[in-house]
Amino acid sequence: MKRPLLPCLLLAAACVFGARAQEPQRFSADGSGRPLLGFDIRLGGVAFEEDCWDDDVGGAVDFGLQVWEPSGIFGLWAGIGVQTASYAWEDDWGEVESDVVAVPFGASLLARLPLGDVVSLRGEIGARYVSMDIDDWDDDDYYDRHRRHRHSEWDRYRHPDRYLDVDDTSLAVVSLQLEFDLDPAVLAIGGGYQFDLQKPDVEYLDRPIGEVDLSGALFFIDVGLVF
Repeated sequence: MKRPLLPCLLLAAACVFGARAQEPQRFSADGSGRPLLGFDIRLGGVAFEEDCWDDDVGGAVDFGLQVWEPSGIFGLWAGIGVQTASYAWEDDWGEVESDVVAVPFGASLLARLPLGDVVSLRGEIGARYVSMDIDDWDDDDYYDRHRRHRHSEWDRYRHPDRYLDVDDTSLAVVSLQLEFDLDPAVLAIGGGYQFDLQKPDVEYLDRPIGEVDLSGALFFIDVGLVF
């Protein structure tokens, strides 16, 4: 007995389509089997948990390089960034707001879950070493013209930031982002959380005055290329 041709063709097409649907989605369509490379820039902020910060939200930006295995499912990220916020504290003359600059650099493991032809969910877990600095300014011309002396009472009153010091620290980072593959560009929006692996000490005139905490919720937009 002959089998109808059309049902057989439909069955074969369904099998092929189902097999392709199980294949991992790729950033690129060349199918060369080579690792995929890319870079991205993330712009956003950190909603701090602790009240040691004068700012509820600090600015954040980072730049990273990516290496993905050929399927585009698992990858590595390495990069550097900058975060800024105002630290609130007190010296002998009252309240002070000091601009703290944090420079985190490190690496992350990435995993990518395709949700469709151009939409994916990307997860990240990583660690950062954070170099901390105080944005103090030097006005040498003012000192020269007015014969002011550094390390004097006047100097400490006018420039308390000069005598403030923050230790370096380290962070752990986890995040999720919803990304859109525009080949070769990738646009994404996401969020996550960063938390201190150790809280850095703050010193004023070489005396400890407290700690800072960089823990907080992350939010960002991500623009990158994968090729």
